[in-house]
Amino acid sequence: MEQWNNVELTNMSKSKSYTLNHEYDDAERLNKENQLTSNGNAIGNGNGETNHNKQQNKVLEPGSEIKPTVHLEDVESLVRRLYGISINEVKELKAYDDRNYLILEDGNIKNPLIVSHCPHGYVLKILNSLDSKKVEFVDGQNQLLLYLAKQNVKCPRPIANAVGKYYSVEQLSGKSHVVRLFEFLPGKMFHEAQMSKNLLFQSGEFLAKLDRSLKNFTHTAYETHKSLWMLQSVPQLRDFIYAVEDQDRRTLCEEIIEAFESKVLSALETLDHQIIHGDYNEQNIVVSLAKNGLDWSVSGVIDFGDTSKSPLVFELGIALAYMMLQAKDLSSGGIFLAGFTSIQTISEQELGYLKYCVAARLAQSLIMSSYTHTLDPTNDYVLVTQAEGWRMIDELWRNNLETIDELWATTGHQYLTQSNK
Repeated sequence: MEQWNNVELTNMSKSKSYTLNHEYDDAERLNKENQLTSNGNAIGNGNGETNHNKQQNKVLEPGSEIKPTVHLEDVESLVRRLYGISINEVKELKAYDDRNYLILEDGNIKNPLIVSHCPHGYVLKILNSLDSKKVEFVDGQNQLLLYLAKQNVKCPRPIANAVGKYYSVEQLSGKSHVVRLFEFLPGKMFHEAQMSKNLLFQSGEFLAKLDRSLKNFTHTAYETHKSLWMLQSVPQLRDFIYAVEDQDRRTLCEEIIEAFESKVLSALETLDHQIIHGDYNEQNIVVSLAKNGLDWSVSGVIDFGDTSKSPLVFELGIALAYMMLQAKDLSSGGIFLAGFTSIQTISEQELGYLKYCVAARLAQSLIMSSYTHTLDPTNDYVLVTQAEGWRMIDELWRNNLETIDELWATTGHQYLTQSNK
């Protein structure tokens, strides 16, 4: 959950040297660490499960503070040592549990490590301490992004570091964090564009095409990967629900968790699974203006940190929740749904589960943002969906649950049959 676009930059060029002469003193250490990970070396616990695998499957526990502690001088040091980049300007970007920085390199300094320079800059991503333990999953994400690039899907492309790896593990403020560099994807974010029915429909189409591209991608890490943001983890929200102060809202969330568990998770094995994006929202969808300067179109997608092997209907439910939040209208979900199903087929059984998936994602977002804010009251980014989210979840669950399927179908049909879209 992060925002990569439209940021102001801080100039870092206090003094300039026009030759790059830097020894990558940690290259050998990084190479050994990455080889250790890729070779799967781990110590067993005697129960058929390695400590390594336990780390890969670990999910967030209450009271854990996992966001990296980073200073700007750390950022400058990391990009010089790992990627040979001398920074001209840098800006921290909004993020949930990670730290992300937009980097513009000093074009006057030759960097032999990067042959094809990205004209729009780079994003340095410093992963939170929990996900940094899941190095196999990090490799899976990198391979997924490289795969999508070959499928002509516009997404951030990973950049190899000094030892030819797409990530390294670095010590920052006494904790280990995975560090990666990506090409910056230019454009506006979905929430900054003028909302329209056509843009909603397009966003549904784009997600369906993305999932179609991911259909045949596989990586062993996704077979065991778990996170609290997967809808499969909704029952674990009970451990964090105390962060919701209002009793009526807690009761509402408890009802949704119970219903999702009994109606959807009980049928989990019958659903069509594949690797999904898992966080297709207004902060992660990149849009561009048409040549006429009026119409917006979806041009790319960022933030693959919540990718997982999950039911396809979970992907749709997650995205649908965020699109309705952005449109501030329950019925608008029918337009997004029409766009998605114009590309991807969803069975009647899965469509019947969809409203529970939407409600579960809304509850998940509201509970976890409340919890995360208790750890860092200065991070208002985590509360971005709170006000509209509580209104939307109440309207869906209390007033429209029995009729929402018909509402979405009717709205979608009306959009598809109108003469002017």
